[in-house]
Amino acid sequence: MLYDKYKYQELKVSESEEMMAEFLQVRTNGQITLPASTRRTAKVEVGDLLEAIVEADGSIRLVPKTAVDRVLAEKYQLDDVAWAMKQKGKK
Repeated sequence: MLYDKYKYQELKVSESEEMMAEFLQVRTNGQITLPASTRRTAKVEVGDLLEAIVEADGSIRLVPKTAVDRVLAEKYQLDDVAWAMKQKGKK
C-alpha cells in the first residue's frame, strides 16, 4: 500500500473533529495541488499568497500571507514612527 512507506499524522482540529493528513504529489515543474478540502479548511482561495517555510527537520509549512504595496507600507511606517516620536515627546 502507498501509505505504508510514508509517515502520516492524525491532526486533532477540535475535540469533536479529527483530520487525516493528505498526500500531495510534486509534479514536473515542482508544482503541487492543494486538495479542495484542505483549501476549504485553511480558507485558502484562488490567488492567495502562501509562504513556504522549510523547518529544521525538513518539513514544509505553508503560511497564508497578504501582499502589501511597498510605497504604502513605507508611508504608514513613517507615519507610525512620527506618531511614536510625538508620543515620546509628550512624556
